[in-house]
Amino acid sequence: MNSAHINNSDEFIVIELSDSIDLHCFHPKDIKDILNEFLDNAVTKGYKKVEIIHGKGKSIVKSIVHNYLKKDVRITDFFDKPGNWGTTIVIMKNGE
Repeated sequence: MNSAHINNSDEFIVIELSDSIDLHCFHPKDIKDILNEFLDNAVTKGYKKVEIIHGKGKSIVKSIVHNYLKKDVRITDFFDKPGNWGTTIVIMKNGE
């Protein structure tokens, strides 16, 4: 019988990336790495705009997202989705 050892602290989850991502199921400490992968994918696929769903709640994840986006050279702008402050719209540089 074959078996595999899973180290839960370094377990990887594979997710299909598109032009939006829902961060509800991720721990705040992982958000920056996830955003980096997500934005890399957006550049590769040539998306003009993407959506990041972080939720309304206490805005801890939203704060992490916005602080990360302020420093990212791959984007030109970001703002709350009209009528839904639990989602951030990101305008990509490669989409100009």
